[in-house]
Amino acid sequence: MFKKAFSLSLIALFLQAPICFAYGETDSDVEHLNTVDNAKIDLVKVTNGGNVIQKENILVVNFAQNFNSKYYKVGDYVQFSFDNDLKTKEGTLIIPCGSSLIAKVSCIEKPKWFSRNAKVFLEFTHILLPDGQNIPVALQLASHKKYLQEGAKETAGKIAAYTLSIGGVGSGLGAAIGVAAGHTITGLIIGGSVGGGVGLISGVVSPGLHYKAKKGEKLILEVQDNLKVPCQ
Repeated sequence: MFKKAFSLSLIALFLQAPICFAYGETDSDVEHLNTVDNAKIDLVKVTNGGNVIQKENILVVNFAQNFNSKYYKVGDYVQFSFDNDLKTKEGTLIIPCGSSLIAKVSCIEKPKWFSRNAKVFLEFTHILLPDGQNIPVALQLASHKKYLQEGAKETAGKIAAYTLSIGGVGSGLGAAIGVAAGHTITGLIIGGSVGGGVGLISGVVSPGLHYKAKKGEKLILEVQDNLKVPCQ
């Protein structure tokens, strides 16, 4: 009876003890990332044997080079950079400046008619630290779209460019007709209206845009599974 009671006591103590042995550490603290204000979570487990960025944290990286989906295909790799140290609010360095995030193009949908822009799907594979260590990652875009694509602003700009360019041609033609008939101003108005309308329609039905990003442009990512990073 005594042995049974002693065993139950040991089990109770075991269940109440903090679970720190999963990574082989005995000491751990919970600190907080300082990336974006609207992150679902900002917790980092800081331990002697490595730091664990908790699932649903947000990471911010930058394009390491100019990107244009026109020149990429499935299987190509894209490099992103950590242009600043990733630290906790408490001051612990998690990922040093100069680290790289590597992604592979898993799918590209080319631009389609009626201004449907290209879509670029990325599979984020690993972080490469400055000392050469590779860290496997599970990340995805933090936006509601899980792919890269030009937005409404860029699409509207393309349509406006079509409208202006073809509208200019229409105005020139209208002016020529108007001069011949002795009504230059009328010709400009009619020609501009017709040309602009044709340009607007052409801009809408034409193929959409390739996805472009400049070197240094930010990309916001969400951690999909706890990410363990060696102590820096």
